[in-house]
Amino acid sequence: MRSTGSLCLLMGVLLIAVTLASQNVNVKHPEEFQVQKQLSPDDMRARVANLQLQKDAKELAELCASVPSDMNGVKQGLMSQDVLEKLKRVEKLSKRVREQLTRTSTAPSTY
Repeated sequence: MRSTGSLCLLMGVLLIAVTLASQNVNVKHPEEFQVQKQLSPDDMRARVANLQLQKDAKELAELCASVPSDMNGVKQGLMSQDVLEKLKRVEKLSKRVREQLTRTSTAPSTY
């Protein structure tokens, strides 16, 4: 009976010690831990808009880089439907990027 009680006490102490050790609490320097900041809806929208702007700008740059080779084909009399679609996409993306940049330059910065 006594050994069972000692065994239970030992298991309880070990269980508590293991759970405390796994919590990563630095009692001496609590300021070292940074609490994850919850973003406001406006901050989340701004980040999404910024990511969209970067994506659009990258796609625009890739399309613009492919236009000269397409124009060489046009000079040789080989115009594909793809060229017109690319130019429409370039126009649409450039307008969207310009609008996004205008909005971000006039909006107050949240960062």
